[in-house]
Formats: sequence, C-alpha cells, structure tokens
Amino acid sequence: MNRREFFSTTAAGVGALAATRFGWAQTVDPKVDWKKVRQSTLDRIAIMTLNFQSILKVPDTQDSPNRTLELSDIGEMLADTYGVHKVEFQHYHLASVEPSYFKDMRTKLEKSKSRATQINLEFSGLNISAPQQRDRLLAIDLTKMFIDHAVTLGAQRVMINQGQPTQENKVHSIPTLKAMSDYGKSKNIIVSVETRGTGGGGGRGRGGQGGQAQGAAGAAPAAPPQGTPTPGAAAANPGPANAPAPAAGAAAPAGPPSSGPDTWPLLAEIIKGAGAYSNVDFGGANAANQEELHASLKMMHPMTAGSVHTRVNARWDLATVIKYLEGELGYKGLYTIEASNSHEGTRQIYDVVVATLDAKT
Repeated sequence: MNRREFFSTTAAGVGALAATRFGWAQTVDPKVDWKKVRQSTLDRIAIMTLNFQSILKVPDTQDSPNRTLELSDIGEMLADTYGVHKVEFQHYHLASVEPSYFKDMRTKLEKSKSRATQINLEFSGLNISAPQQRDRLLAIDLTKMFIDHAVTLGAQRVMINQGQPTQENKVHSIPTLKAMSDYGKSKNIIVSVETRGTGGGGGRGRGGQGGQAQGAAGAAPAAPPQGTPTPGAAAANPGPANAPAPAAGAAAPAGPPSSGPDTWPLLAEIIKGAGAYSNVDFGGANAANQEELHASLKMMHPMTAGSVHTRVNARWDLATVIKYLEGELGYKGLYTIEASNSHEGTRQIYDVVVATLDAKT
C-alpha cells in the first residue's frame, strides 16, 4: 500500500497520525481533501517553515507548550496534512551550519519524498544595499556559505534580502548581487530577489516583511502579516505584525511601503544587471489593486526564479492573480504559501491555490 492509498482509507487518518505519532499541534478542518487533488497540482505548491513559527521548535524562540513540531519533521507533516512535498526554509530556523546537519535534514525530508525548494536569507543590515563596503562583502560571504548549504540540503534556490535599493546605491548593489548570483550559478543554485524594498529596517522575520529586523543571530523573528482569504475571494492582510486586521476593503495601514510601482523598474534593473532572478511576493509588491499586481508580475516574470510567494490582500483577489499568471503569462513555477496563523492561515491560502489550479483544463 503506497502513501496516497494509506491516507485515503480513512478521513481521520491525517488528524489521528498528527495527534498520536508526531504530536504536532493544531488539527485542521480540511475544506479541500488533498487525496482528491491532481498530483500535478500538488507538485506546484510549496509551503514555508515561517508559517509554523508559533509551533516550531527552532533556535532563539521561547519555550511554549504549543511548540510541538521539530523542524526535521516539517516535510512529513506537510506531506501528511497537505499532500505537499516542497518546503521553503528560513535560514534562522536551521539550528546548525555544519554540513552534517544539512545532510541529516535532507535525509529526513527524503523519507517523506519531500525536498527543500529555497532557503530565505535574512541577514538584516548585511545586504546588497548596505552603505559600507565591509557589510556588502560580509553579505556576499554569508550568501556563498548558504549557497553551499543549499547544495547539501538539496534546495534549488536561495533568496536574499536586498535591503533598500536606490538609484544612488545601485552602483554597489548590482555588482554585490552579481557576485552572489555568479557563485550560485557555479553551484547550480538560483539566487532570487523578492519584490520588497525596506529589508534592512523592518520586515519578514529578520529583515523581511512584517516585523522588526534583527541581526543574523539575534532574537526570534516577529510574525508575518496574516492572510485569511476564503476560496476565490479577497481577504484582509494587515501590515505590521500583531496589528488588528482591517475590515475587508478597508484602507491599508499607514506607513512606508515596502515596494510599489515606482520601485519595480529599479528592482528589475538590479536583478537583470546582476544576472539574478525574481521571486515575486504578492503582498510585498505593495500593489494598490489587481491591475498593479498584474503589472508587477508581468515585469518580473521574464526573470522568474520559478517561485512566487503566495499571499492575500483586500486590494486584490488571489484566484484572479493565479489565473492571470497561468493564462496570460504562461507561468509554470511554484506557488509558495506564506501565511501566519500556522495551519489556519496556511489552509485558507492553500484552498484557493488548489481549487484554482485544479480547475484548469
């Protein structure tokens, strides 16, 4: 009996296994039964470890009864719960930089027929836009180190944090990114850049979106913005971490944008100049409406790394975005789910992605 057949024998199989064998927290009401979804659809979905920040046992986090999930079990949990076998890691979730650690993690992933797709690198002020050369050189060295780790882990990509690119600092940021990208190519690793612009000062985890930036070995990252869509419909996506969600259709919270239409041409110029690749983040693009988000995707698609970060926002409809990517742009890559709320946020985005892709003829 293969894995798929085993879990199709009982509707309670996933919940029972999760509760009794592995003990990971939060069972979910599965609105989409992955056992009935086409494998070709599931093969195009990845899920971030960041989504499960609140239940993962990872470094620099406070002990809690909710932390029931070992990082080494993430591949099996995602396979059992969602039928997804692709995992995107935050670098600060990884507890060691020893090659043996990455080999062991890869072996554990392979036991569930899973693999790593990308490591997201959040080195705070050490980025391609850093004003001091020493910080840019350190960013290159750290990125090269994690490119080597990606090879050992079996990942296909690393995604850098580009900091705050400007017309003035692009003279430094392009060659810095090129050094990273060239080294990646020598190791068959794609170096990707996300659509965001305030990296070093605040954002995802340590230096990304939705939280205060921390040093590479600093405190635990803040939670990212929540994503709570219903299938085929838009939903609110608050800006700052822990902020209350606005009502559907409400104005976005005040504050400096992480990106936007005015920044996209500069980012595209830097990526092209360095020979790197784009990883569009639906939320980080800071599009004001559906048309703006589509314009960002169209601009960045020729440089795609083969993965997008799939989030939601009251300003646009996720299912419509996916249909545009698939139909107008001919996108064939991964939809990597980024959410907070652990299973709850992941499941809500997952349902939209699965339903939209599986409906394709």
